[in-house]
Amino acid sequence: MSTIRPEVAAAVAAPAFWLNRPRRAAELAQAVRRRATGACGNALLAAAPAPLLMGFASASGSEPITLGLAGLALTALALQVRRLRSAARIAARHRDNLARLAAPEVARLVAETDAVTLRAGWEQQATVLFADIRDFTGLCETLAPGHVAAFLAEFRRRAAGAIEAAGGLVDKFVGDEVMAVFGVPRAAPDDTDRAVAAARALAAAMLAWSLERARAGLPPVRIGIGLHRGPVFVGAIGAERLEFTAVGDTVNVARRLEQMTRSTSCDCIASEAVVRSATSGAARIVAVQPVRGARAVLRLFAIPLPL
Repeated sequence: MSTIRPEVAAAVAAPAFWLNRPRRAAELAQAVRRRATGACGNALLAAAPAPLLMGFASASGSEPITLGLAGLALTALALQVRRLRSAARIAARHRDNLARLAAPEVARLVAETDAVTLRAGWEQQATVLFADIRDFTGLCETLAPGHVAAFLAEFRRRAAGAIEAAGGLVDKFVGDEVMAVFGVPRAAPDDTDRAVAAARALAAAMLAWSLERARAGLPPVRIGIGLHRGPVFVGAIGAERLEFTAVGDTVNVARRLEQMTRSTSCDCIASEAVVRSATSGAARIVAVQPVRGARAVLRLFAIPLPL
């Protein structure tokens, strides 16, 4: 079995030693420079990089330059690996930051899709949910701004938990209103069933919160919900600051249905498109009327909620 010659081992070990023990490596490099200058009178060799000199330190004859260059090449490779690791850490940090600002599925989509495709967007079928706190102004009129912010933060935490547990995507919060979509960015056969389940889970979450508030002598939190299904445009919309969102008449109608709950006894109003697509049943028709944004008269249904 052949053995590794000492000068080869020195040349191979030099890069790692140089990267991991910079102070010691610098001291050794200075000693080798003095030796090289005294032995060879070669100013260029004495001014060589430390890894090259360390490869030279234990070599002799015609091999020092070859082994030194090998050490330098390995050092360059080690530096490149270090740069790649640093880039990977930065990319991971960017992904973590994106995940804090967007739903995991959106963060994954943005990371995997080029900007041109995201800006171009696409059209697809989706079920849209809007929910809004009833009498939000009355609830907050006696609260300090900081307490209003804390109230909204708690509402958003509970709302997002109910929606995401049902497989929905929180598109946005605007004040005390939440918009969620089901089937975006990837459609599934049970999108509407999950939207109805999310509506019921959201109402249950508000009921549980209201019971907690009642024990503290605070008023309950009630919500109205609108559900509609149809085509939406999905993509990254904006000039410089992009927002991944769904837009279109379907979104507008869902919001109008939620607004209609404020003037009726129904806490959740859904369009016929939702009722036909869902398998959960238990809906009753409450109106047949035009809705601004819809191209035809809509049959509207009430979906019972645990309120």
